Amino acid sequence: MARDVNRYWGMNALLKTLLPVLLFTHNVAPQNDSTWTETFPPFHIAGNLYYVGSKGLANYLITTPQGHILINSDLEANVPLIRASVEKLGFKFGDVKILLISHAHWDHDAGSAMIKQITGARYMVMDADVPVVESCGKSVFQYGSTPAYLY
Repeated sequence: MARDVNRYWGMNALLKTLLPVLLFTHNVAPQNDSTWTETFPPFHIAGNLYYVGSKGLANYLITTPQGHILINSDLEANVPLIRASVEKLGFKFGDVKILLISHAHWDHDAGSAMIKQITGARYMVMDADVPVVESCGKSVFQYGSTPAYLY
């Protein structure tokens, strides 16, 4: 009997530990969070670094005399928002010369084609992300089988 009780309490403790992890993991899964497309005021961070993203997805602008660097394109729906933020800070969106993607997930780079078309920016991703970008996200194990997460 004591053995069964210990097994029960051990299992109960395991479940209590795993439950928050499972709930957190569920929330990390791709979703269409309304804050991802919600306007957020752009602001100066430090030096030549600015925040130009939405309320829920981050984009950064690094300004230089040779042209600007935009980090992440986010969703295609966010491109007008990003553009408006860059221009609200007094910069020209067309001066973006490099579009740098932090990592190749659809919520960070689905708007890249549109930004490249508008600005003519050079598109840069890490070597390991090239196959993901070239497959339009199909090779990402988490998202590749879900059409809504392809770009």
